[in-house]
Amino acid sequence: MIIDMHCHFVPGRYFDLVRKRHEFELAEVKAEGENVDIVCRGSHFPLTRTFFDPERQLLRMKKLGIDRTVISLATPLINYYVESSLAVEAARLCNDGFAELISSDPKRFAAWAFLPMQDPQEAAAELRRCVIEHGFVGGHVATNVRGAYLPDERFQPVFDAAVELDVPLFVHPADAAGRERTGDYELTVVAGYLFDTTINIFRMICSGFLDRYPGLKLVCAHVGGYALMLRGRMQREIDTNPALSRSLPRPVGDYLSRLYYDAACFEADYLKFAATIVPSHRLFFGTDAPFLLVDPDPVGFIRRAMPQKEAEQVLGGNFTRLIGH
Repeated sequence: MIIDMHCHFVPGRYFDLVRKRHEFELAEVKAEGENVDIVCRGSHFPLTRTFFDPERQLLRMKKLGIDRTVISLATPLINYYVESSLAVEAARLCNDGFAELISSDPKRFAAWAFLPMQDPQEAAAELRRCVIEHGFVGGHVATNVRGAYLPDERFQPVFDAAVELDVPLFVHPADAAGRERTGDYELTVVAGYLFDTTINIFRMICSGFLDRYPGLKLVCAHVGGYALMLRGRMQREIDTNPALSRSLPRPVGDYLSRLYYDAACFEADYLKFAATIVPSHRLFFGTDAPFLLVDPDPVGFIRRAMPQKEAEQVLGGNFTRLIGH
C-alpha cells in the first residue's frame, strides 16, 4: 500500500469560519477555474480547488498511484495568533471536518489532528479527543508558535499527551522566521520554511528536549529541511562550545537518527544522502500536495532514488509500522 502521509486539506466549515472572522487575517480569496488564490496575513498563497474537494483528492490519488492519504491543514490557514477560545473552536471545526472525510472512506483517508497550540492544555485535550474518538494517526504541530519553538516548556502538555497516547506528531513549518526578507520569488516557500524546520530541529537537540522525551515520535517535513546536511557543522559547533558539549551526551547524528522524516525533497541525491544519516525505516512517503510546488511523479521519484526494497518500504510499510495499522 502506498501511503501519502503529507497532504493538505481544508474542510469547508473551517474555511467558512476563517473567511468570516477578521482575526484570521484572510484578506482576499480569488477563485478562477481550478485555482484559488488567497492572501493571508499579508502573504499570497496559490492554492487549488483540490485543497477543498475530496473528489479531486481521490482523482489526484488515482492519477499518482496513491492508495491512502493522511491529511493535515494547509499551512496558510494556520494562525496561532488568534485568541484561545476562537483557536479551540476553529481546531474542533477543522478536525470534525477531517473526521467526516475519513468516515466517508476510511480505507483511503486518515488525518493528523490540527491543534490549537497557543493554548497547550486545550491542544493536548484536542489531540486526545481526535485520537480516541476519531482514530486520527496523531497530531499536527508547527515548527514554531508565535516565534516559540517546540522545546519551549509551555508546550509540555502536548508532548506528554502524545507519549501517553503513543502517537506521532507531524512537525510542519509555518510562520517561518525572516518572512520580511523572503517574500520575493516565493522564497519563503522555497527556502524559508525549510530553514525554520532546521532551526527547530537543532533547538530540540541542543536544548536537551530530545533527551527529555526519548519516547516521543516526531515526523519532520521536507526531510528535516537542512538539518541533515548541516550535521557536521552543528557537531563542530558543539565540539568547540564547552557549554553545549557538556550538556549533550550524544553526537548530533544520534539525535537526527531518532527523528522521522518525509521524503519530499525533489533531489534524489539528497534523499540518498539522508538515508546514510538516518535509518531508511525512518523515512516516509509524502507529497506536500496539492500545492503546486510538488514533484509531478512522487512515487516514481522514490523508486528512482532508492533501492527497490527500501523504496517500497518508504512508500508505505515504514509509516504503517509507525502508526500500527
